[in-house]
Amino acid sequence: MLRAEILKLTTTTSTKAAILIAALGLIATQLAFTLLLPALREDGAAGADVSAGLPIIDLTLPENQLAALNLFGASMSTGSIGVVIVAVVLLGVLAGTGDFRYGGLTGAALAEPRRSRIVLAKSGAAAAAGAVAGVLLAATAFLTLLATLLTRSAALNAPPVQVLGLLGRGVLAIMLLSLIGLAVGLILRNQLAAVLVMLGALVLEPVLLSIVQLAAGTLPTWAQFLPVSLSQAAVGSSGALAPGIALAALAALTATVLAAAAITLHRRDL
Repeated sequence: MLRAEILKLTTTTSTKAAILIAALGLIATQLAFTLLLPALREDGAAGADVSAGLPIIDLTLPENQLAALNLFGASMSTGSIGVVIVAVVLLGVLAGTGDFRYGGLTGAALAEPRRSRIVLAKSGAAAAAGAVAGVLLAATAFLTLLATLLTRSAALNAPPVQVLGLLGRGVLAIMLLSLIGLAVGLILRNQLAAVLVMLGALVLEPVLLSIVQLAAGTLPTWAQFLPVSLSQAAVGSSGALAPGIALAALAALTATVLAAAAITLHRRDL
């Protein structure tokens, strides 16, 4: 059954489109961070007042090189939403709603009456797709940084252990986000509804955090455990949580949502 689910994802155009959009969005944000912003500040092309307000980005510094390897976009901050996050979450949503849309889940249930195994098979396939997407995005980010450093005649000064750790956590976070999308798709069944709900949740999270911070003067503890904030903290780009703790919290959130999806599927008539 796992092989069949993987075959569905690998032969579906939406899977390839989601990964392609994620890669293009990542390249765009990385180039904006490594080339566009420094060029605007150095050349003053945006005007003196605007250029003075732009951040100083020295790509010879290890911390800036690590920031450029952020798989969710180097300029992202706590609760910010980027193209990569949207694409990988929707990848999971499409994987979860495809069988409901085309009627394939009924045949799967007849072949395997234990619906928990159906959820496990779909989770394994979505995790594999998310991991592949994460590895491709990690390679894209690394090659983009190397190309940028080459144009500036600079060397890669970031410690290899930190580079591998950052990219590895990014791959795991992408895999977990795709599983969250899968769970939401299985719960809601309707593809359009699931897409709209996930887009709404992703867009509203930074808005909610801004409102809470404006009203309270600081972010409460619970605000750090929302999906986008956890994924950003997992790669160490922002947030008060340590990357390992954030990744573990994101994994716990993913397991909770998948459990809810399994219970919902078990109780629902197909």
